[in-house]
Amino acid sequence: MSRILITGVHGFVGSHLAYHLKSMGGEVFGFDLRATSSDKNFYQGELTDRNKLKQVLEDVKPDIVFHLAGVIKSSQSEILYKANFLGTVALLDQIMESDRRPIVIVASSSAVYGHKSGAKPISERTQLHPLTDYAVSKAAQELAALRYYESFNLPVIIVRMFNLLGPGQPADLACSAFARQIALGELNGQTEIVTGNLDARRDFVDVRDAVRAFELVAERGKAGQVYNVCSGRVVSIRACLDRMIDMSPHQFAVRVDAEKIQKNDVPIQVGSSLKLSRVTGWRPQISFKQSLSDLLDDWRQRVKSELE
Repeated sequence: MSRILITGVHGFVGSHLAYHLKSMGGEVFGFDLRATSSDKNFYQGELTDRNKLKQVLEDVKPDIVFHLAGVIKSSQSEILYKANFLGTVALLDQIMESDRRPIVIVASSSAVYGHKSGAKPISERTQLHPLTDYAVSKAAQELAALRYYESFNLPVIIVRMFNLLGPGQPADLACSAFARQIALGELNGQTEIVTGNLDARRDFVDVRDAVRAFELVAERGKAGQVYNVCSGRVVSIRACLDRMIDMSPHQFAVRVDAEKIQKNDVPIQVGSSLKLSRVTGWRPQISFKQSLSDLLDDWRQRVKSELE
């Protein structure tokens, strides 16, 4: 049985990955900045705390490390670089100082591609063009991680995730924000949904399909390689909202708030997962409609708890 360490285990992807790997018989250990549960296999700390990392690696002795910890949004660029770049370097340095050489799966983002897509599916060979501090921090993270493979033969693999959907998603992402507003409106009678840019088109993949991809990459992926995790289909943010409104028995009006429209927002981005499918056999299994339905139902439960 593999011993598995997940950084960022309490996050959206990390929690789904932990659940999935446990269901597959893996012995799962977690590391997260947030307070841990009562599970003795979960550790709390910062990735840049090298003494804590050393302790965790000595205790766990992982066969596989899924590195998901990081920061997506912050008004301070140094927070992004510290968490995403320096945290990754600290983790890989401590792994190199340990007596094991686990497979290391580093979670990256399609944000590193920037405006490079258009309607043409992005492959892993597409040149990177990061446009935000977050995207630059993830590109730097990738380069640092791959250096450990090139220089020290550490088996590092990069997974570039496109737009994820599914239960448990935080409310600061567009489709999840819509689901929360709809769920609240069903309870309190609020009929207005406030949005940002609805014209952007994205490639959505269910988080439960994504964690299957992580498992398969660890099992069958090749060290030093990059794999896209995406559906290969493009859907507008407007369609995401319209479909969830259609799932509700209530009527809603939509108001676009100009302050919510992001600068450097990529108009369209769609990926190709052909490389991942060829190497691992992975295919997305959960439909976009099912992802939205599950996300909305999840928010209905969450807002009930918030209001109790």
